[in-house]
Amino acid sequence: MSLAFSRLLQRSKYSNLRLTEIPPFRLACMNLRFSTFVSVLATSSAWIPTSKTIVSTTTPCQSPSLSFPPSRRYSDFSLKSTVAPEAEEVTSPALSPQGKPIADGHVVSSFKGGFVAIRVDDDIAEILAATPEVVDTTNLLPKDSTKSSLGGDLMGRQVVFENGHTGVVVTHRPPIAFVYTDMADVPVADIQGGVKVLDSLAKVDVDESRKAVDCFGRSLLTPGDITTSQKNILRPIFAPIPKISDISLINSPLLTGVTMFDALAPIGKGQNMLLVGHDIKDMRQYVCDILSVQAKQTKCIYASTSDNKAVVKILGDSGLSDDVVLVSSRESAGIDQTSMAAEATVTAATACAIAEALALEKGMDTLVIVDNIDQLKSLWDATTRVLVDVFGVDAVVKGDRDGGASSEMRAFFSSLIQRSAKYKEKKGGGSVTLLLLATIPKMVKTDEETVFSPDDFAESPLKVRERIDLLVKRNVPLTAATLRKIQIPVPTVNEGTRRLALQHIDDLISMSDGQIWLDEELEAKGRRPAMDFQRSVTRIGIGADTESRADAPAMRGVVEGLRLDLSQAGDMGGTDSASGASKKQARNALAWLLAMHQPSGASGARSLSESCAALLAASKGYLGDSIDNGVLAGTSEGETLMSELLEHVKTNAAEAMEAIDSTLDLTQDSREAIQKAIQTFFS
Repeated sequence: MSLAFSRLLQRSKYSNLRLTEIPPFRLACMNLRFSTFVSVLATSSAWIPTSKTIVSTTTPCQSPSLSFPPSRRYSDFSLKSTVAPEAEEVTSPALSPQGKPIADGHVVSSFKGGFVAIRVDDDIAEILAATPEVVDTTNLLPKDSTKSSLGGDLMGRQVVFENGHTGVVVTHRPPIAFVYTDMADVPVADIQGGVKVLDSLAKVDVDESRKAVDCFGRSLLTPGDITTSQKNILRPIFAPIPKISDISLINSPLLTGVTMFDALAPIGKGQNMLLVGHDIKDMRQYVCDILSVQAKQTKCIYASTSDNKAVVKILGDSGLSDDVVLVSSRESAGIDQTSMAAEATVTAATACAIAEALALEKGMDTLVIVDNIDQLKSLWDATTRVLVDVFGVDAVVKGDRDGGASSEMRAFFSSLIQRSAKYKEKKGGGSVTLLLLATIPKMVKTDEETVFSPDDFAESPLKVRERIDLLVKRNVPLTAATLRKIQIPVPTVNEGTRRLALQHIDDLISMSDGQIWLDEELEAKGRRPAMDFQRSVTRIGIGADTESRADAPAMRGVVEGLRLDLSQAGDMGGTDSASGASKKQARNALAWLLAMHQPSGASGARSLSESCAALLAASKGYLGDSIDNGVLAGTSEGETLMSELLEHVKTNAAEAMEAIDSTLDLTQDSREAIQKAIQTFFS
């Protein structure tokens, strides 16, 4: 490999990968492009079109006209978005390109609803940006071009089509760029021909007054209010993740109002957190509990990527419609699922852009709900299919073909997940907190006595097949019950789909700051929230050498021993619990669960002081007698007990409760006052 080509590789988007991780087709393309570049450079001094050929003589702030090859040129081509006359005033900045062309391309695939795959075939600029040492390009580039504007990854760039329509690159998998456009109503057969990729990033016009916008930031409530003015902020939809130098430590809590969440998997301002579960309706209700607490002090943005009617209804029923900015995708019949997934990706990115603008420019604390992140996986799988259809299976790495997580896919998801940040004062001092919903398929009951054969595992990994062979040799029947007991996947279609979903969730977890996992089996047993303590955690503040904390100081003083008691009680399952020690552990765990029991949308969100009072009652043994009398979490008696207890404490220790909510801390005086109120309740 030549030194020059090595430099090209080092400066490309694959610089962080081992050579063996780069798809063979991509590596061959890079080698071919480099060879072509060198040979053309050696034979011609005019191998790049002049600036006059690429852009018109308009000033940088105007929309330049572009020049297409004669066979693809339209007579009255303009960069203005083609929209209906009556809707022209609601054109978004994202659809009004202002940049200059940096690459040519042509359409290779399109989907009903506006999603288009283009092959970028004029990528000499990318090589120039990647290898400045190869040749002095001072006189070869247009005067207004810069190396930063010619970066290899085109994600977020504006794209202009021959018919005047525009779009934004949602992901770039060289040599294909995948674009979401404003051509939702254009027949697929009419989406063809050449394209121009611009150096400008698609931006959203951020206005605090808007309560509902589409994926491009256009108002869905008052169409006439989309006018870019000095009071509004422009922010790239696909802005890069924050730099380390711009962010500070996470050290203040974003309270959820759900005691179990705040105690066992707290969220800090500037953190990203996954909310994983099987029941999206239940998850949304808990999200509304969180929003009801945070909307009073935090700018909340809700990115609805699907099922918009249900989202609008639950926000309305919760009284949150006026307190939350809704960024929603369309719901139109006949749109291809791939286009819906692309729009969902832009929707989530736009919600983040709005939050970033307010955090950076106005110092606000913001909370972004992404409901849900599943659509991004659908989009990535669709782009993989396009690459395979166009170039063959060698165009993608094995991990992508098998539904796994390649380094390329991880970078795609990280570009959204890692946009959370607590900014330094010099960058505005605000914060962007992300709560991303991710769903897993429900378990489908399989006859536990159904016996499978070794042939059913022919497509399973080698280690699984080896374990199956061992079971067969020992004459152990391959029933569903046996397989689940030793954690071997049951070979059914539903189980296979669920297994892939769980594998994807594991990949997302590795990119996030924590996760709250709602378990289907625990829900069936009556736990609310159905939180799996072993799977749920926050990774902010882990380790003795960090000053970061996601939890409130008051909460730290009342949860000591909580996770240990729950873990010990969980480990007792199936063992002899007749000993006094075991009974005490079980009793402690039941008391904690009673204190934290909180159905979604029913009991409502709790204040920090209410959560602290409930946990103090459990930790100090005040709930023990009630547990012995059968007053447990999930029973009507249990709910009545906790409701009356908290009302009593708020009345008899009002000053202490107010102090906790105002300072987020629990002083010794406040603790004693609350404990005294609890004692009088049970006396």
